[in-house]
Amino acid sequence: MTADKVSGVGALGRIEPRSRVIRISHNVGPEGSQVLELLFDEGEQVSKNSVLAILADRPQREAEYRAAKAAGSELTAKLASEQINLAFNEKEYHRYQKLSEQSSASLSLKDEKKRNYDQSKVLIKQLEAEIERNQADQAIAKAILGNSFIRAPISGTVLKIHTRPGEKIDDDGLLEMADLSELDVVAEVYESDFPRIRTGQKATVQLDGFSIIYEAEVRELGFMVKKNDLNDTDPLADRDNRTIEVRLSLDAQSATDLKHQIYRQVKIRFQP
Repeated sequence: MTADKVSGVGALGRIEPRSRVIRISHNVGPEGSQVLELLFDEGEQVSKNSVLAILADRPQREAEYRAAKAAGSELTAKLASEQINLAFNEKEYHRYQKLSEQSSASLSLKDEKKRNYDQSKVLIKQLEAEIERNQADQAIAKAILGNSFIRAPISGTVLKIHTRPGEKIDDDGLLEMADLSELDVVAEVYESDFPRIRTGQKATVQLDGFSIIYEAEVRELGFMVKKNDLNDTDPLADRDNRTIEVRLSLDAQSATDLKHQIYRQVKIRFQP
């Protein structure tokens, strides 16, 4: 559409959630992962951080985490035992040191007690190092286990599921979701018309087949000029014209009426 000094600026646009549509995927590497269980279906509401899906490698990751924790418990028990030995060996060493000074014990026996004491100290340091490494192993295993769950980054509605249980997540991701409580209209304004657009400017939004004309207000002005994505029905329209995206807010009632019209093309008329 073109600018008109009397009727304002016209543009084509589309309906989008203010949150944008978010494509949920995984972070387990380029090889992908198979879905074991899907916990929500299309149209259902989910809360932020809710588990959307469980991946097929969850049992293996749980076993690895349990093994790391068990190894940590074993090392902790060894450390506790060796600390008892250290206390005993230290006491023995000091006792035989005094006895050797009184010539009541041989030097070789005193040296043996000192060696036992020193060995206990070294072993404790080794165990402490092993426990520290195990704690790192546990943290890694826990993080990997966490990756076998896919969680919702926002509260919203599941719009489209791309991967069902038994299927491997590919480039389409697991699903798409959005917060539909607030909707925007994204207008593609010709770069020649853009200087006439300002934040706070009022506009009307019309959908083919809808008798209602919705009110909107400019909230954000885009920064990037690009080739227009939406096709004008006017056969004389310039398909190569370059546009800038302008985002307009719809009111709450509009969001209720249009929540099933995501990405639908609309016509926008900006007031002068």
